[in-house]
Amino acid sequence: MGKLDSPKILTRLRIVYLKLNYNSHGYLRIFRIVYDRLGKTNAAQAAAAMAFYAFFSLFPLLLVLIVIASFWLDNEIAFQKVASLATQVLPFAQNMIETNLREMIGLRGASGSIGIIGYIWSSSSFFTALSRNLNTTAQNAPKRNFFQNRAIALVIVILMIVFFGLALVSSTLVNVLPQFGALWDMINIQKSVLWTYLSKIIPILASFLFFVFLYRFVPGRKSRKKSVLITSAFTSMGWETSSRLFTWMVSEGFIRYEVIYGSIGTLLALLFWIYLICYITIIGAHLCAVLEERFNRQEVLNVAK
Repeated sequence: MGKLDSPKILTRLRIVYLKLNYNSHGYLRIFRIVYDRLGKTNAAQAAAAMAFYAFFSLFPLLLVLIVIASFWLDNEIAFQKVASLATQVLPFAQNMIETNLREMIGLRGASGSIGIIGYIWSSSSFFTALSRNLNTTAQNAPKRNFFQNRAIALVIVILMIVFFGLALVSSTLVNVLPQFGALWDMINIQKSVLWTYLSKIIPILASFLFFVFLYRFVPGRKSRKKSVLITSAFTSMGWETSSRLFTWMVSEGFIRYEVIYGSIGTLLALLFWIYLICYITIIGAHLCAVLEERFNRQEVLNVAK
């Protein structure tokens, strides 16, 4: 058996890479740079740290939403709305989320304004870590101190509460409109083909807009809209694809954490999923930074011409 000609193989691989990069209009090189930066910046460790903060911020955030919703809705309805929202994002952990939320609500009793402020502060820990990591990936972004990152995190939490309120209002309208439609023999909106497609598109659109906000306004240096829109589309589709794939693998038994970890299997599945979406978010942040650098170079070249 002859010896492998390593230089020749590497040369051929290089030619293949250059052809693929040319055919992809340079985007293959962009993803290679992103991959290199993920390793240099210890993105895996950063995602693990974010997952740690996210886990401890999850239930305080859900409690905030329940308390806010209970001002307008019955307590049980408020609980069901928030639990439904949480299980849409984390469908494989539905039982664990609902059980823990009910126990926490039973233990906390009535929550005054001080309690709500405490929940908001606790739930902002994850977004503080998120703000810090997004800022480090941005090109030439000024460093922020703890209080600046915390302030941005609190703004994100408040915006999430506002969006949740808007979602409640829209959900109420959707439930009420069919009753009025019956008066004029109108088609039930919830049974229409349009509603079937909208129910699938709206969650993706919501995550897309969330990433547009994150990548555009959270880093200390603003990226152009083109970079943000491309990155947000990539990240939101990554979230949706990985969510469906992971949920399918858990439901079909391809991933069975309970076999190794027993009763805490669901908890560890939740932690891994949070880690995965944090890592995808960091990939998006690096992608946005690399795209911004590319567009800046193109502008300089256009000016030079």
